[in-house]
Amino acid sequence: MNSRSILHLILLAALVSLAVGIPAQDALQKNKASIWFDKEYRSYFNSSADDGRPPVIMGVSVSPSSLKTGSPRAEINAYVHDDAGIETVYAEVGNRMNLMLDLDRDGRFTGYCGSNLPPANYRVTIVAVDRSGNAAKEESKTLTIRDPYDINGNGIEDSLEEQGGREQRVIVLHESNVSSSTSASDEFRLLPISALTVPSDTLEKIASSEGVKAIYRDQKLKVLALPEEETHSTFQSSSPGRIDDPRSYKGYTGKGVNVALIDTGADEDHEALSGKILAFKDFVNNQTKAYDDNGHGTHCASLIGGQDGMGVAPDTGLVVIKVMDRDGACYTSDALKALEWCLENKDLYKIRIISFSVGGESPSGGSSLLDEACNRMVQEGLVMCVAAGNSGPGEASIVVPGEAENVITVGAVDESGAIFDLSSRGPTASGEIKPDLVTMGVDIVSALAGSKNDQSSVSGTSMAVPLVSGGAAILLEAEGSLSPPDVKRILLKTADDLGASGQDNTFGYGALNLTASLHSLNKDRSRLSSPALGDVDLNREYAVVGEPVMIEAEGMGEVRSINANIIGPDRNMEIPMDDFDGNRIFSARWETSFWTPGDYQINVDLLGAFGESDHKTVPFRLLKTG
Repeated sequence: MNSRSILHLILLAALVSLAVGIPAQDALQKNKASIWFDKEYRSYFNSSADDGRPPVIMGVSVSPSSLKTGSPRAEINAYVHDDAGIETVYAEVGNRMNLMLDLDRDGRFTGYCGSNLPPANYRVTIVAVDRSGNAAKEESKTLTIRDPYDINGNGIEDSLEEQGGREQRVIVLHESNVSSSTSASDEFRLLPISALTVPSDTLEKIASSEGVKAIYRDQKLKVLALPEEETHSTFQSSSPGRIDDPRSYKGYTGKGVNVALIDTGADEDHEALSGKILAFKDFVNNQTKAYDDNGHGTHCASLIGGQDGMGVAPDTGLVVIKVMDRDGACYTSDALKALEWCLENKDLYKIRIISFSVGGESPSGGSSLLDEACNRMVQEGLVMCVAAGNSGPGEASIVVPGEAENVITVGAVDESGAIFDLSSRGPTASGEIKPDLVTMGVDIVSALAGSKNDQSSVSGTSMAVPLVSGGAAILLEAEGSLSPPDVKRILLKTADDLGASGQDNTFGYGALNLTASLHSLNKDRSRLSSPALGDVDLNREYAVVGEPVMIEAEGMGEVRSINANIIGPDRNMEIPMDDFDGNRIFSARWETSFWTPGDYQINVDLLGAFGESDHKTVPFRLLKTG
């Protein structure tokens, strides 16, 4: 064995001893040692000879070259060669780095790009760096991401183009929050949209107007409940025998926590709601006194905060927004208007939770503007409880806005834990598991509108939503500092698992167990704590253009993803960070070739499993070569 091989073994043994001998709590220090080892190893064993020639990139392909948002990923391939050896290859698509690997050691590098980019045509830039630091790039290919509602890419939802010349209710999505049309019937601040009623033959003209991104159908929404005579049977599944009833007394009553109900209104003259309604907003008939000409809203309101054991949180305050008409229907633009009103008035009425038992008439088929708006409400500090829908039992039957990532999407079971036949199932169009959890929604008795104290029995995911909303109010009374992701995490992690073991597309995490949720606040906080970023470290204080920068961050708790965002003078790029060895240290490599010298920010963003977020920023300087 020659001396070079002996040193190779010595250095390798040193790394192994570091990995074994350092305690878990010193994981970050261990990774710093790994960076040092990597540097020393490469400097000794990699050829120091620099032929001055960059790698050769050939045979680039992107398959498929067009994807719908939510579709499976595209595969990117390229043949890369350099006599000095290849250090790294990646594809940059839409300012995101996608690592490419030569798994078969035949010079063919493969990477993947997901479809979760905004609809557009993207240049695919292949960057290859050899072991001497010489870099090359190739930009001959493109990837098209299409809106699933607009496959032909003309900026008009396909369903609108099938309606001939008659007038259509549409929602126009703008580049900014300023409408380009003076004929808009409604303009919004929650999203950069406006609502219009226009002849179909004017859609192309509107779509081609400056600042217009897309035109969508103003979709009809409905309440998600069925009267007793239309209720379908349930089918039996493994269950604990009887699930936790959130209406049973838990020692808390929701006092001081207010819930906004977006629905058909509420009958304030029913005894169950006496003194419960703090404010009423009517977008249908502009009345000032609370009323309900359908009955659905009264039923739901009483499940949230009704007296005499009818509601989960009998001391919570209700803010009722009537947006559904007497038939239990409205349009997406009406729902967006109601959400915007809640956001504008959340401080005035101290709204912490929104109960939204309203959804599309059929499976959504993909994310919508309403999903985006509901996610925004969560980001603004409001717990959003929405219905999975009554479009089951088929797969992928979640209705809008149940696919929204940050909301709590609720399915329905009976009191024994058997699934309601029509309760909508996942997965979402993007492959995520939904619903998030289930609770009782079969033959649920609550207040009957138009009576003093009568009751009615109704089934549907509509009935499950207010029970979860009331449960969220109980949690927030118990600990008012909880954020919306905290509430979601605690409710889901303490749910009773039903059906197949673990999270699934029928029951989500399982049946709501408010008793266990409250118990966890005092007894199990470490397991349910929010994920967070620890230290963020770079392997160098500054770099010369062409020198790689290693970025490391400690991720604690249940982490969905950690990304490093390179913010520079003239371009940005997102680099996924990975925990390769399971020690909670997430790493990324920034290849600085083809970047402009100057001052940079490296933003490290953590996304938790239940929508939590954390963020840290490190300044950096990139210097000119020579």
